Amino acid sequence: MDGRERENVTEIRIPFRDIDMHGHMHNAAYYAHAEAALANMWRHRPAVEKEPAYLVRRSGCIFHRGLRFDEPARFTVTVAKLGGSSVSFAVRVETGDRLSAEVEIVWVAVDPGKHQPVQLPTATREWLAGYAG
Repeated sequence: MDGRERENVTEIRIPFRDIDMHGHMHNAAYYAHAEAALANMWRHRPAVEKEPAYLVRRSGCIFHRGLRFDEPARFTVTVAKLGGSSVSFAVRVETGDRLSAEVEIVWVAVDPGKHQPVQLPTATREWLAGYAG
């Protein structure tokens, strides 16, 4: 870990509570930490009037190497694809220079009252484009 702070990078040490009986991080914990890294980045988005709600449409994970207790891990969020009403995030999970997992999280923008898909706000779309990977 390089110690530099970037809004799309979250660095942690794997807590004991996330370890399974085989000594590796629970599969679900990868999602929890990836979502926390995404939330950390999302805090920096531009304010928009009448912002839509965002719902998870799909998520998936490719596991390369199990993380262990107290290992340093870096979660790097990039934008893999921008659609009209959706955004696909790619979260790379690394320890040192080794890839541990790749998490995909797809959000869809919806009207908060009707829960129908709506277009991503222009300011949000432009901001997200800056993280295209």
